[in-house]
Amino acid sequence: MSKLNATAIIAARANSKGIKNKNLQNINKKNLVQISIEQSLRTCETVILSSDSADINEIGRQYDGVFIIDRSAELAKDETPKLPVLRNAIEIYEKEVGECSDIIFDLQPTSPFRKDDSIRKSFELFQKHVDSTNLVSISLTSFHPSYNLLEFKENNEVELLNRTSKPITGRNMLPDTYKMDGCIFIWRKKILMTNEENRVILNNTIGYRVSEIESLDIDNQEDLDYARYISEKLTE
Repeated sequence: MSKLNATAIIAARANSKGIKNKNLQNINKKNLVQISIEQSLRTCETVILSSDSADINEIGRQYDGVFIIDRSAELAKDETPKLPVLRNAIEIYEKEVGECSDIIFDLQPTSPFRKDDSIRKSFELFQKHVDSTNLVSISLTSFHPSYNLLEFKENNEVELLNRTSKPITGRNMLPDTYKMDGCIFIWRKKILMTNEENRVILNNTIGYRVSEIESLDIDNQEDLDYARYISEKLTE
């Protein structure tokens, strides 16, 4: 199958608050970085790996066709937004290699169950919506700000994030709600490079729905344990 005329950027930091060396953790004999690199190489014409970790970048060098960026410490802080990291990757690639494609994927290593088919279908959807600025993957959630999402205040007080004039007594009274799950992000390069506010949801952002399994984003040890359990079940 032919590759998409798109650039995949894999941003993988060395450190993580939730799990030590998170991006180097294994799921079914491959670490998260390897899973994302191999998927990106299968689906996209250009693949960029950006990391401040020598170990992670060394993994990238084991693959033909991966452009490696030794990310600066300034762009690898806990509070560093993702979009400046993506812009930095594009700027360095275009300075040293040449033009990136106009479609940029941000494929996080922490989504190990992302499907190649979802990458291709989200690309097709994005191409159809010519006025869209970017795309985010979404998945169904049982939480709603008017029903069961709360703010926890002093003195153990709680308050609905969106209190309605009439009480919501059941989920059937509400429309389906979705969360942005981090599985897939797509940007038009021009929008990404000029988005100085670093907002992800813009006026013309569209969503691509993925399955519950695909939406799993590894953030802590419980997520990792569950991902390993799911992987074992899928390979039985």
